[in-house]
Amino acid sequence: MRTLRIGLLGCGVVGGGFVRLLASDRQRIASRYGLDIEVTGILVRDLDRLRPGVDPKLLTRSAIEVIDRECDVVVELIGGTASASCFIRRAIDLGRDVVTANKALLAERGPEIFAAAAKRGVGVGFEASICGAIPIIRALQRGLAGDTIERITGILNGTCNYVLTRMERGLSFEDALRAAQEKGFAEADPTLDIEGVDAAQKLRILAELAFDAPVRRQTVTGIRTIKTADIESAVRRGKTIRLIAEAQRVPGGVELRVEPREIATDDALARIVDENNAVQIRGRAAGELLLVGKGAGSLPTATAVLSDVVEIGSRRGATASAVAVA
Repeated sequence: MRTLRIGLLGCGVVGGGFVRLLASDRQRIASRYGLDIEVTGILVRDLDRLRPGVDPKLLTRSAIEVIDRECDVVVELIGGTASASCFIRRAIDLGRDVVTANKALLAERGPEIFAAAAKRGVGVGFEASICGAIPIIRALQRGLAGDTIERITGILNGTCNYVLTRMERGLSFEDALRAAQEKGFAEADPTLDIEGVDAAQKLRILAELAFDAPVRRQTVTGIRTIKTADIESAVRRGKTIRLIAEAQRVPGGVELRVEPREIATDDALARIVDENNAVQIRGRAAGELLLVGKGAGSLPTATAVLSDVVEIGSRRGATASAVAVA
């Protein structure tokens, strides 16, 4: 049995879900993977806030205390770019592996972070940054490594999908968005979601993984202007509206588009409802593949975070075994 020590930055919706999921699955992971995962410190903003299932002795307002304390993996779940980038770089410089769900940071500074990690010889897990529980990162990095990807099309934002499908059931845009916020699928300030920025950030990360080519064009349009009348008109014509993100090879590079589209009701993406996400991949050899799952919410995203932690821990064990045998 190997102990894997985790420094957790952030204990909000996803961070709290990660702690709860680890508590419930710790014995299963130990039995199956030979890993005893232990949280050694947790960065929070408010030390007095009640957090059921979280040991208050682990809480601190100091990110440096969490990162510099003896730990093997730093899990970054605070969001944003400036502070998160500094914390991740410090963790890498100290030789810590990193797991993050921060798509904004990766879209803006991903190459810089990956280069620093490669130079230091540590890993960066980021499955949770895109589509919650859907293992799209692993699919592109490993499962489809033997194929050439021609196009990626998907529903990458659970908030927008929830709003649009609730509008199909008669709610106004404002009421549907309020319901998404009450469910925890949308932030108090939902601008990045409904303007299409969140989906565009995720699409850029997928494009960097899938295509060895530069982005030549990018257009982003959100759902803020979609009205109930637009939804009803589409339904009368046998269509439905979804916020579609698409990356496609074009002469000289890759084109990225995020936009509301009318699609036929028998289209696979039209059947994706509520907070669910879907990614449709077209490979030159494999043809069309469709991955579907929950793209928003505490536990679906926490599942992806924990899977990265387990993979890093398993890789560390394999490396240690190899060294021991040598």
